[in-house]
Amino acid sequence: MSANLKATKERTGSLCISDFLFVLLLFLFSLTSSAQDRKNYERVVIGDSRFILHTVQKKETLYSISRLYGCSQEEVLLSNKNIAGVIKKGMVLKIPDHTYQKPQPEKFDANKFLQHLVVSGDNYYQIKLKYGVEEEELIKYNPDLKDGLKTGRTILVPKKPKTETTEKEPLVNVVPPKTPTSPVKVPPAAARVQGSGKTFNVGLYLPISAAVTDSLKPTTKTLSFLAYYQGALMAVDQLSKAGLNTKLFVYDTEKLASTVELLVKKPEFLSMDLLIGPVYPENQKLISELSAKNRIPMVSPMSSDDQYTRTNPCYFQVNPVRRLRMEATAEYLFREFPREKIIFLENENSSSETRLIHEQLGKKRLSHGASAGLLQTCNLWIKGTEGLEALLQVEKPNILVMADMNEVNISIAMNRLALLSKKYTLILVGVQEYTRMQSIELENLHDVNLRVLTSSFVDYSRPDVLSFVENFKAEFGTEPSLFAFQGYDATTWFLKSLEKSGDLFHGLPPDGNKGLLHTAFHFTKVSDFAGYTNDSFSILEYSNTYEIRSLGVIQYEH
Repeated sequence: MSANLKATKERTGSLCISDFLFVLLLFLFSLTSSAQDRKNYERVVIGDSRFILHTVQKKETLYSISRLYGCSQEEVLLSNKNIAGVIKKGMVLKIPDHTYQKPQPEKFDANKFLQHLVVSGDNYYQIKLKYGVEEEELIKYNPDLKDGLKTGRTILVPKKPKTETTEKEPLVNVVPPKTPTSPVKVPPAAARVQGSGKTFNVGLYLPISAAVTDSLKPTTKTLSFLAYYQGALMAVDQLSKAGLNTKLFVYDTEKLASTVELLVKKPEFLSMDLLIGPVYPENQKLISELSAKNRIPMVSPMSSDDQYTRTNPCYFQVNPVRRLRMEATAEYLFREFPREKIIFLENENSSSETRLIHEQLGKKRLSHGASAGLLQTCNLWIKGTEGLEALLQVEKPNILVMADMNEVNISIAMNRLALLSKKYTLILVGVQEYTRMQSIELENLHDVNLRVLTSSFVDYSRPDVLSFVENFKAEFGTEPSLFAFQGYDATTWFLKSLEKSGDLFHGLPPDGNKGLLHTAFHFTKVSDFAGYTNDSFSILEYSNTYEIRSLGVIQYEH
């Protein structure tokens, strides 16, 4: 029995050793297989380093993964700061690949390349205009550009053989003297493009440095100036293909009157055929005076202040004053609802806009024999929904007018009107400011079928608009904002008008709106000794079918 036990013990011991050797061989084989499999793992290059992408499997730990790849746990943690030391199955980790050697840059022939220092605001479109080199070719000689244009990086630009170049003047890059606090260069301007006929000199005055000095904290306002500039560039490029020659001078006003004083002393100022800007009225005084004195058309691209429209006969105001918009709203109500009952939502604290529309519409109706009793007033804020409901009709749409600018009042009114819209069909004629008020629910605008007059509207269902969006994205890597459309349309309209009429003062072309994307310009001279204001408005409806659509254009010749 003891012999049998002894024999059993020896046999058991022999089996344990065999099992151990088998497990060891299996482990070594798995390591070999893992090392072999690692060759097939996906690798990525980030900056100056290359990483292996490892998908965490069940029961794997940082220790086992680091041993698998021959690196330390600290290296894995440093490469994956988001995991905080805890890993789970399915995670993808970046593992440092120590076998990687960064490719050494090839030596380049200085005779075949130019060197370009990338500054804030540079983009491929501007570089293309300056050197005639496409984005793909730049990336070919500068692989790091796959990560984008980085400020401060010097890139190689292949020189174009003389036989490939067209006759172009050097790019105009007009930069006012900089103070130590604003060392950033203005983005380069468009070049003169060869074509038939006269070359028009255009001065574009924008506070561009405000848009490009701090890319980490851009504001909506500063980005709008850059977008406007980009839209103007697109217009110049498009017009050049049609043979309209333009030389665009881009000036950085820095939003300083002192800078503007330096800019107007530039020798090329008196050779300008068109001035666009400055943006702010406080910077326009000197340029407006020189515009009038030298009969150079001056465009105010964004401001609705008409101070210089009334004093400069060469001044063109793109965005009309609010009063003109209210008068045009009264004209629209008169044309669209000549004899319908209209209810004005007013109170003693309401702003003057609603009363102005009421007065203007009353005068128009009276002069055409319509009953004054069809214009009624309701204080929705005091009388509430019950007071207004007593005036509403079930069988047909109810026309309401409210142009108050107090957001608190509008928020209260919109909530009450939205409740009434469940029982009655409402058409609220209001103002475009409501669409930008943060406390107003977009759904409420649609519930009341809000209609507003605006000087700009982008219809993204139009093929030419979609084409512009795609071209803009290809050139600048971002979606065009409304300001990009404004820059494109204003530059297009005034340059085409200059080409047709010569100086803009002997009759504006009736078909000048052909090719515009977001607006329809119609400029009327304010008086014999004053400038021109745009009095063309698109009528937008926020319908209860949740569409935003244009109901047409109204030209209010005051």
